[in-house]
Amino acid sequence: MKPQLIPTFAAVALLCSSAQAVTTSINSGSLGAAGNGTNADAVNLGVAGPLAAAGDTAAGYSGGANTTVPFNAALNPASSSPFTIEFWANPATDVTDGSGPSPVFNRVSSGNRSGWVFFQRSAAQGWNFGMYNGSGSTVGRSITGGTYTPGSWTHVVAVWDGATPSLYVDGINTNATVSGPGGYNASGTAIFSVGAYDTGSNPYTGAIDETAFYSAALSPTQILAHYNAAASTTPDAYSNLVIADGAVLYLNNVPEPTSAVLMLLGLAGIMRRRRN
Repeated sequence: MKPQLIPTFAAVALLCSSAQAVTTSINSGSLGAAGNGTNADAVNLGVAGPLAAAGDTAAGYSGGANTTVPFNAALNPASSSPFTIEFWANPATDVTDGSGPSPVFNRVSSGNRSGWVFFQRSAAQGWNFGMYNGSGSTVGRSITGGTYTPGSWTHVVAVWDGATPSLYVDGINTNATVSGPGGYNASGTAIFSVGAYDTGSNPYTGAIDETAFYSAALSPTQILAHYNAAASTTPDAYSNLVIADGAVLYLNNVPEPTSAVLMLLGLAGIMRRRRN
């Protein structure tokens, strides 16, 4: 009988180790699989997260590695429609060189810019949220506030009520001054990205977790409740609250292998049966 050529488990393990680098972060929000995020090879999904409940993990970013979600109208509501963006950030370092690392991004950067973007400023300045009005690179609305400590988790929320943005840090409204000539142009093509721009530029260094987008303006009470819920040791206490408050997108870094990895794992199962 002609011998069968069966790949060794070592070969499959080698293939899996390279393929497993790219994973999908499952969207737990109402948008479903259309809001799943694709993690770049270098995204580290083994970082300890901000939630007190056991087993919480976050995504670590550096060097332009990012998690991207394809354009979806649900993540880009009309300019006059309210929405909220929320995430937890644990920056590795202070930003003292005037650069603008971007932890969360949803902007078209060429031509007449549209959409919005977060920037990490110095620890004393805190976080900047910019909204673009479709006139070149003009920032129609900009707000900066709060503080952070490198190596520690900070809760960041921006709320757009249809006319004016507000910025909350660690559950509290920063009451920061909103600057800019006015206007906001919702994007029709923006790629939602975590850890850097969609192109990998303006890389953020540190961890991000619990990124959520809501097609409504969360109230101060809701935002404070989310911040406080992170201290709960009850499993899913935080996640259930985010989902109950209507998150369209919710990436809490529970990854699954890509189809290539699943195929290899299936192959490994077939080989195991053949050996038995």
